[in-house]
Amino acid sequence: MLRKLEAHDIREVVKIHKTELAGFLSQLGEDFLEKFYKASLKIPEVFTIVIEEKKQILGFVSGTTKLKGLYKKIFFRNPFGFIYSLLIYFITHPKGIVKLTKTMVYPGFESDIPELLTIVVAKDQRNKGLGKKLFLAAVCEFRKRGVGKFRISVYERLPANKFYKAIGCKKEKEFDFMGEKMNYYKYGDV
Repeated sequence: MLRKLEAHDIREVVKIHKTELAGFLSQLGEDFLEKFYKASLKIPEVFTIVIEEKKQILGFVSGTTKLKGLYKKIFFRNPFGFIYSLLIYFITHPKGIVKLTKTMVYPGFESDIPELLTIVVAKDQRNKGLGKKLFLAAVCEFRKRGVGKFRISVYERLPANKFYKAIGCKKEKEFDFMGEKMNYYKYGDV
C-alpha cells in the first residue's frame, strides 16, 4: 500500500535511509535523520510517500516542489535539535565540518526547480517493482501539486542511473560535486 509518511513511520524510514543510502545525510546519524524527516512533515512543498506491506515500510520516495531554501526551512523547524545532532557528529568526525560546508554549496540548493530528493527500497525488497511504484507515486504527487516536470540528481557511480533511464528520465547534465561525477535527470515535459 502506498501512502503519505506519518510521524509514527519515521523510525522505520530512518533505518532504511541509513542502511541503504550511503550519502552525507546518512553519515550524520539516525538522530539527525529523525529530526530531518519529522521537520519535513511540516513543510508544505515537501512530500514523502512510503510503500508498506503487513505494517512494515519497504521503501519510500521524497520530493519537493521547491529546493531553494529547503534545508534552511528544515533546520529552522528545530535549530537547537539540529545543532546538538551536528555537534555530536562533528566531535566524533571533525572532517565532517568540511563535508557539510561543501554540501551546502550543492548547485541545486539555489534552484527553484522541483526535485525528487530520495527514492529507496529496502535491499531485501528490490527487483519486485516497488521502486517503479514509488517513482510513479511521486509523479502523481508532483502532478497534484501542479508540477509537470522535475529533476533528479544522482552520483554517476550508483546503479540508480540505470533505473532512471529505464523509467523514462532524460539525462540533462553531468557535473562534478565534491570530487565525484553527478548526473541531473529530468522527468516530465522535457
